Amino acid sequence: MLPVYRERDTLVHALHPLAALLLVGTLAASSLLASDPVWAAAACLLTLAFIGVGGNWDGCRPFLRLGMWMAAIMAVINPLVNHQGEHVLVYGPRLPWWGAMDITLEALLYGAYAGVRVFSVIAACSLLATAVSPDELLDLLSRLALRSSLAAALAVRLYPGMVAEAHRMREAQLARGERLAEGGPLRRLQAHLPLWHSLFRGSLDRAASIAEAMTARGFGSGGRTPWKRRTAQPRDLMAVSLCLVVLGSLAAAQAVGSGYSFFPRPDDPLRSWSPLMPFLPALALLSLSFLAWSWRRWHWLRSRM
Repeated sequence: MLPVYRERDTLVHALHPLAALLLVGTLAASSLLASDPVWAAAACLLTLAFIGVGGNWDGCRPFLRLGMWMAAIMAVINPLVNHQGEHVLVYGPRLPWWGAMDITLEALLYGAYAGVRVFSVIAACSLLATAVSPDELLDLLSRLALRSSLAAALAVRLYPGMVAEAHRMREAQLARGERLAEGGPLRRLQAHLPLWHSLFRGSLDRAASIAEAMTARGFGSGGRTPWKRRTAQPRDLMAVSLCLVVLGSLAAAQAVGSGYSFFPRPDDPLRSWSPLMPFLPALALLSLSFLAWSWRRWHWLRSRM
């Protein structure tokens, strides 16, 4: 599954790459920095709401499906390997060198909590992959490490093209009667060898053409000139301010709070709630969702951003 960036008319697409990076990091950290399971679930729902109202749902759907599978796997595996907790739901057999295979309520809750956090991170990363231009991100990286950013930019450009070319070559071979999917693994490998040989030769030719084009344009002969300059807009300042509110309130809540514990028995998730947590970060995330919605629907506010 390749992350595909497409230029679209959404708030995240229009943000400065630094502001977009901070936004994605804030959405991911909103679940990771808080130990309260209720807030972790609320942060996950707010992240999904931001993706939905911002018009990025179609591009993120394959990643969200993968995140759901990973969250379900974590929720199932954790009770099987973690036997802490006082409330035993199922008494399992006792295995040598492993102990009793008991399933506890606390292990189930912690597995679901860990799955929600992983799902939130994957949802945020899906937004980064589909709504933030890789060229702009690599342009930021080039100011720190030119050679590394050049290698990454070439890989980003070449890999999707190689995948598309391999798909076309495979369809051409199937149309000619090649039996690529029949037989055992060794037979299928032998049938695919001409395809990989042609693909490798084509990639070398493409790399040589890119090197000649860069040499003809004088790459490395002098100072670099920017393709275009991105300046901060009011929407970038608004997004950065709201992200700093979320991160600051979560960090402050971690500094003054006692934290949440699942073992040996779950704490009350509502006992440590305050205006700082979770109401202030939730209000900031809702404001970000409103900005994403207004970018598509409210043209008067969009013209001011």
